[in-house]
Amino acid sequence: MKKLARLIIFYSLFFTILFLISCVFRFLSSWIESASIISHNLEQGRVLVDAAKSALMPAVFLAILFSLSYSARKEIPAPPSIIIVSILSVVFYMGFFLGIERVKAYDPAMYVPDSISRRAGFILSQLDTDVVFLREETDSAGNPGFPRVISFPEQPLLYQETSLGPNYSVFSLSFGERKSWLVNSILVDLSLCSREFETRFGEDFMSFLIFASAFFFLLSSLRFLLDFSSWPLANLFLCALIFRLILGFNVFLNNREVKTFLDTFVSGRLPDYLIIPAVFCVLSAVIILYTFLSFLSRKSRSKHA
Repeated sequence: MKKLARLIIFYSLFFTILFLISCVFRFLSSWIESASIISHNLEQGRVLVDAAKSALMPAVFLAILFSLSYSARKEIPAPPSIIIVSILSVVFYMGFFLGIERVKAYDPAMYVPDSISRRAGFILSQLDTDVVFLREETDSAGNPGFPRVISFPEQPLLYQETSLGPNYSVFSLSFGERKSWLVNSILVDLSLCSREFETRFGEDFMSFLIFASAFFFLLSSLRFLLDFSSWPLANLFLCALIFRLILGFNVFLNNREVKTFLDTFVSGRLPDYLIIPAVFCVLSAVIILYTFLSFLSRKSRSKHA
């Protein structure tokens, strides 16, 4: 019980510290980038709220990864480790997410909408850079993010399907070297994953809860990777790589075409909001079964040795 209590304390402290650090850096980077933003107003409260929301997903990812590593180093059994880490992930993510939403609800000044309406055909210009909006400010579901075409000086036209980053109504101009492909792809996938959580929360709270529980349980079920070899650091990097693949897999499953295919395959046997969580649960069950069979195999070999 002491080891499990220490695991809970470790996760709680690690998640909180990661969230605060990530939130501060995201907030500061947003203000540093504000010099190159095409916008007529930039509210501090809005940037702070968006920085907090964007810090949630990387904080919970790293908290799960390092908590599972901690449980492996302290030789905490896999079943309680998986259950505790997945429950803590759901509780902390939902707690912080709902707290941010509550701040927005009780203090509208923290999230002031732009004074300029971004309508279809609206053009923003700064120096020689133009942004042309191709659709209204929100889609039919009310989700922020809308396609636009960006014209950079001496560069080909750039089409952006959805706006990413802390401010949906602005676009940061690129000065200096751009992020590497790997870093940029991770940031984009994290942003898309966070947006999927927000979309489900806006549609139905139960859909949000089930999706978060299934997704974090899938990540927690990878505990066996941290016992894969006798090299803890190698195991940690391997687990981080698989986490990255699952993040991309989640983005892939939430693609419109893939959703349509899954809906056709299931053909009404499950509600739409349960299809992707069901995929996560099936994968988790397969991983846990593999972990159990591997444990029995190692135990049998040790007896015969």
